[in-house]
Amino acid sequence: MKVKIKVPVNKIEKEDNCEKIFEFLKKDKDNAYTVQGLMIEIHGVKESQIHGKSFSERDKKLNTMYSRITSCLKKLERSGKVKSTKHERAYIYWFNPEYRKFKFS
Repeated sequence: MKVKIKVPVNKIEKEDNCEKIFEFLKKDKDNAYTVQGLMIEIHGVKESQIHGKSFSERDKKLNTMYSRITSCLKKLERSGKVKSTKHERAYIYWFNPEYRKFKFS
């Protein structure tokens, strides 16, 4: 195993998951998505890999992805870029249309 000494900045900026999620929600302003929906739409996870399976039955990589997307959505919601609510049994997230109207100091 190699020790990581440096990583190009442009590689880090391209791999920003939060920005990817924000841009996706911004483009599709008419719909709200669950975390699993974002996994399918953005990262290309097959529905059969997650539908009807508990966390313990899923691949560990998918559980990690789910957790990262959830924490990212919470961060976006705290910054006012995304809104959320509980719909039936799941939380859904969508782009906040009033985001640009906020004044930042």
